[in-house]
Amino acid sequence: PIAPPTGPARHVVQQLTATWTDRQETLVCVLELDARHIAMSGLTNEGLSLFNLSYDGHTLTSDKSPLLPDAVAPEFMITDLQLAYWPVAGLEKILPVGWRLEAGPNGRILYHQDDKKVEVRYLSPDAAWPRNVELTNHQYHYRLNIKTLSYDVLPE
Repeated sequence: PIAPPTGPARHVVQQLTATWTDRQETLVCVLELDARHIAMSGLTNEGLSLFNLSYDGHTLTSDKSPLLPDAVAPEFMITDLQLAYWPVAGLEKILPVGWRLEAGPNGRILYHQDDKKVEVRYLSPDAAWPRNVELTNHQYHYRLNIKTLSYDVLPE
């Protein structure tokens, strides 16, 4: 499930590199969020639009370019980013039965029963927004390297 929007109002630009066993894809992700909505856009390194996603806590809308591989879904990308960055208490509220999240200063681990599904490592810990993060999805066999290029808090 997707967690509800959370403040403070921010504008974040990140480079996401996803690695599977047979390929690697890189894109630029622009994330705007506040306590009422989440807006996310994915772009190629050349600036071509790959997807747009909007979520107000109830309704998710997204569009996807044919340039984006079928295996890459914007709604999965936002849940990965939320797992890495959202407050733990908010994530725990939406976890289905049988799932648990362990968190520490250097990362988080998402379990289903006792099976480790996703591991998040903060390569450059920061209390507000870790700048470099590595997310390993053991269930779907990919690694996501997240590099924050800019992080701006916006006036509400």
